[in-house]
Amino acid sequence: AKVDATSLILAIESALRQDANLLNSTELAAIENQLKVFEELIKGDDAHAIHAATENFNTATEAFAAKRLDKSVSAALAGKDLTTLEI
Repeated sequence: AKVDATSLILAIESALRQDANLLNSTELAAIENQLKVFEELIKGDDAHAIHAATENFNTATEAFAAKRLDKSVSAALAGKDLTTLEI
């Protein structure tokens, strides 16, 4: 559980470094606060609590992930004629 939690923390920190500008101040503060709580929790040994917190943190960052995906898709499609794309 700690390995998954640590990987998630590193991924979110990296995502925030790259795309924090996609979040408003309230969203950013909420993720940063939850990140701090999560980092403290994984210092302990309660695997069930860590697993539950990992699930909660994944849920809490879904909107951010969606915004990052939208940004990536928009960048990939920039300047393309949508009628010529093959799906």
